[in-house]
Amino acid sequence: MSDTNNMITLVIHTPERAGILKNILENHGLKVVLEDFIVSRSTLRVAERVKIYPDDLPLALKILESGDNYSAASIAMKMAGMSGNLLIPVDFSDSSLISVKMGFDLARRLSVHPVVMHSFVAPLFSPSGSSLGDPGMDPSQSMENVIEEEMATKDLRAASAKRMSAFRDKIIRLQEEGEISKVKFSTNILEGVAEEVILNYCAQTPPMLVVMATRGVDKKEEDLIGSVTAEVLDSCRVPVLTVPDNHNYIPVKEIKRLMIFCNIDQHDVLAVDALMRMFDFPECEVILVPTAEKRKFVSVNKLNDLCSYFNETFPSASFSVSVPNNKNYREEIDTLINKNDIQLLVVPNKKTNIFSRIFHPTIAHRFLFERDMMMLALPV
Repeated sequence: MSDTNNMITLVIHTPERAGILKNILENHGLKVVLEDFIVSRSTLRVAERVKIYPDDLPLALKILESGDNYSAASIAMKMAGMSGNLLIPVDFSDSSLISVKMGFDLARRLSVHPVVMHSFVAPLFSPSGSSLGDPGMDPSQSMENVIEEEMATKDLRAASAKRMSAFRDKIIRLQEEGEISKVKFSTNILEGVAEEVILNYCAQTPPMLVVMATRGVDKKEEDLIGSVTAEVLDSCRVPVLTVPDNHNYIPVKEIKRLMIFCNIDQHDVLAVDALMRMFDFPECEVILVPTAEKRKFVSVNKLNDLCSYFNETFPSASFSVSVPNNKNYREEIDTLINKNDIQLLVVPNKKTNIFSRIFHPTIAHRFLFERDMMMLALPV
């Protein structure tokens, strides 16, 4: 039995907040004891002391300073070096509104700040404008070209700003009508190719999540080459949630049936831990399925052990295992999805080079073009 006499009081909170903090601290490996705090000359419990061992104080303080609302997801995110943002790239289409709706719902649930971002591409510099030092060129003409290009860029930025303003007004109107969650949000307009802008933003200010709208399967053939979402999926090092434009919207709290594709290694533990923290340890049913590459070599015992570990670690969720046996792996996956009414696919996503993307696309990349479903790609 642990000697609680050596413990110190970290904070005194209401019983509800004390319980939340206790769960978060224990998820980080700390030993925590709650002790009733009773006001003098009263038998009513008005608060609880959150007690820890002195050696755990540095980590406990770091957790406390990571967030005032004790959202497990936001604390884990900040401790991992991520910003308190959720990024939603938009092109002002109706599809963009779908990603905004889902993104704002998640932002409210996770207590993070949504950033609605649009990028525009400035005109390419012409050969004449890029060679001011060419002795065979009229300097006045080349400078004229540069000025024209700068004016064109300003015009594009101004046009983008005008469209963003109208889009922002539309979001606010839909918030007032109850169609979109009421959360404060920011907008941002950046210059550059969309996928490069998104990836640079994620590298410099890592958001907790990127939420992107995608085309339905019937339209995706047009995007097989040069898809912004596919490029982001293949290179992004933060989680990416894709939402098809023909998606029948489901509030986050109603996402209860998930399918997670496993590599049967330590990456699965990291991915599921990130998922559960991100969705604030939801009550849900999760089917674990080996990836196509692993199904021939999968150890059912290892997969079952992994399932048992998850059930013990995340008691709010119910994990089960399914190992496709058919030669046609994709058909059996479709059957599993339909039979279990899966609402969200969760896939591990490894960063790949351009050669691999062409000849060995990731599972996230393949599902993007094959399924009209929400998909969460978790970097591993």
